[in-house]
Amino acid sequence: MAEKIRPERMRPEDYAPGESPMSRGATYVRKEIVRNGVGFGSALAIVISFTTHKSIIWAIIHGFLSWLYVIYYALTR
Repeated sequence: MAEKIRPERMRPEDYAPGESPMSRGATYVRKEIVRNGVGFGSALAIVISFTTHKSIIWAIIHGFLSWLYVIYYALTR
């Protein structure tokens, strides 16, 4: 099982006096993995499918297809 990666955080005392991360041009990248729950693509596919077909079964199927259905819907409408 993979271990959780904890991002390193800089404390206010890590900066020089009067300095901020923005003055240094620092960029922070936060990486996260969605492990449980429904992702944005699946939720969007479910909403689009249900409003289009008014069927829970189709909404579940399109939720599994996620972004594939969203792209298909965007190209065919």
